[in-house]
Amino acid sequence: MAKTRIRKTIKPMIFMIIGCTLMWVLFSSAMTTFSRQDDIAQLEKEVSAVKKEKEELENQVELLNDDDYVTRYARENYVFTRDGEKVAILPDVDDSK
Repeated sequence: MAKTRIRKTIKPMIFMIIGCTLMWVLFSSAMTTFSRQDDIAQLEKEVSAVKKEKEELENQVELLNDDDYVTRYARENYVFTRDGEKVAILPDVDDSK
């Protein structure tokens, strides 16, 4: 009688422990999956930003391969002059007065 009573109490306890363990494993797996989805979304945004930057850099490379563009860029930004030209740098005028 004592053995059947022990079996009747131990068997449900084992099932409860196994059930709780399985639920904990399932919950932790779900939380890991959701956090990975957030990471994937963030990385996809970074990939699109890098692709956009790559396209801009490729366009700039194409422009820099053009001699006329390079000459014009140097004249505008670095005061590059042709033979016989003189450059006068004027101060900026403040129009807010």
